[in-house]
Amino acid sequence: MKDKIGFNIGFAIIAFPIGLGLLREFDFHNFVFRNPALGFIYLTTFIFSLFMTFKKKKDETEK
Repeated sequence: MKDKIGFNIGFAIIAFPIGLGLLREFDFHNFVFRNPALGFIYLTTFIFSLFMTFKKKKDETEK
């Protein structure tokens, strides 16, 4: 069977405001975060939520 990529709407809803906060925290003029600790937390949370959003579904084993 083909591996199916799942889409988890719960993590997608979490990823959207985290991504917006990440964009607000990033200074595009100097290419740095305004507050590096908060930027790192936003970035790791955003990457984790994207990973969980598009996580592959496991095939159920036939019994």
